[in-house]
Amino acid sequence: MSLTRRQFIWTTAAGWPLLLPRDVALARQADVFRHGVASGDPLADRVILWTRVTVADGVDAAVTEVQWRLASDPGLTQTVARGTVRTSAQRDFTVKVDAAGLQPGRTYYYAFEARGQRSPIGRTKTLPAAADRVRLAVACCANYPAGFFNVYRCLANRADLDAIVHVGDYIYEFENGIFGDGSALLRVPEPRREAVTLADYRVRYATYRTDPDLQEAHRQHPFIAVWDDHEMANDAWAGGAANHNPEQGEGDWAARRAAAYRAYLEWMPVRDPAGSSPRLYRAFRFGGLADLIMLDTRGLRDRQVATDDVAGLASPERTILGASQEQWLFDQLRSSQDAGTAWRLLGQQVMFARVMPAGKPVLITDTWEGYQAARDRVFDYLAADRIRDVAILSGDLHSSWAFDVPRSPWDGYQPSGDGSLAVELMAPAISSPPLFSAPGLRDRVPLLKAVLPHLKFLDGDNRGYVLLDVTASRMLAEWYFVPTVLERSDAESRAAAFVCERGSSRLVTA
Repeated sequence: MSLTRRQFIWTTAAGWPLLLPRDVALARQADVFRHGVASGDPLADRVILWTRVTVADGVDAAVTEVQWRLASDPGLTQTVARGTVRTSAQRDFTVKVDAAGLQPGRTYYYAFEARGQRSPIGRTKTLPAAADRVRLAVACCANYPAGFFNVYRCLANRADLDAIVHVGDYIYEFENGIFGDGSALLRVPEPRREAVTLADYRVRYATYRTDPDLQEAHRQHPFIAVWDDHEMANDAWAGGAANHNPEQGEGDWAARRAAAYRAYLEWMPVRDPAGSSPRLYRAFRFGGLADLIMLDTRGLRDRQVATDDVAGLASPERTILGASQEQWLFDQLRSSQDAGTAWRLLGQQVMFARVMPAGKPVLITDTWEGYQAARDRVFDYLAADRIRDVAILSGDLHSSWAFDVPRSPWDGYQPSGDGSLAVELMAPAISSPPLFSAPGLRDRVPLLKAVLPHLKFLDGDNRGYVLLDVTASRMLAEWYFVPTVLERSDAESRAAAFVCERGSSRLVTA
């Protein structure tokens, strides 16, 4: 019996191993799928599958058919779902499939075919109906011109992850040279100017997604992601950004934010929400073991105030979540606790813990410290409804921090006793310049450790990620650092580890 071209492509795929060496995988990755494959937003019965079709010059208006297949084996012979979708320039030739009807807690493999070529084979995993252990990696702040994505390579090398939680700054909008010059490393982001328009953001994502280490992390693991400011503009808020300048020809902020949001939905393996307004907050249930509640502390917030505006910092009118999301968060916390779920994990962007006493100027207002009444409402809810076993997963500051999270570290909190309502684990940058690369900041560490009794760990020199190992009785958080981003490497080392026993809401050295 003769085979059609498409049958030949799929049947010969059965001989492809899942874990190919990097250069071999790239050699087999045809020009049609030069941005790789990805998966994300897993649920117990479905997962998002993503790719992009690269079309030849002169056919930008063409509509392209893409076949997809999902199987239970790496060779794609045991098919469980398949279909055909269409893409075009209208969505930048990106493809997003919400593959449904799957079994919980299963590993699946998938690939795409278009224009006579086949994509790399990706691996993904659905959420469990019940679980006794969950392993997540927390990562953020990947600056293409600042260095290689060795952290992504280390994450790709792990076979033990259920998902990668990305808490923002997946791209940076700056023109080359403003926050890292990629000329020496041949990592100049396109467009070379600042990303402002829809076309700019699309090209910027396309640049990032040519990186082999980022592609491999996506190919091996599902992502659960949310944006921060640099997917839009530096220090963004709902109505503008510190780095948005209409007087310099950057146009209307609403148009820029809409463009950034559209490009994010096109290029990221996230489930598309209803409506045109940004809505990236959503929740994921890992059986009865953990609920991962993803928050958007960036796109819906009020404008930041000055660091010495004490009244503005404490204003009850100001919000970092917006009223609807804040109420949604409280509802999620309550339903999680009522369901008997062991842990509540809040994936969000910026530092939550207090580092300055109330009524004082603050060091930075781009964190929850700049929205003190909003943070107090969270404290009030945790205390009043006795919500326990909460871990806040943060990023943004290009540094590693571990906190107990009491309402006030200086009033009723004991490092070895009561007073903490949650813990906070902050992931370092993937490649962005570390916090202590700024002059004088390292000198403040002894003072911070002296005045912050709830601070358990601080490192501002290294890039890396946080690994979470969650069981019903305890949560282990480990910080892994890479030695360099100036050359490609998959070396890493464990730098710190802390355990939070269930019911304690505090961290102890592992």
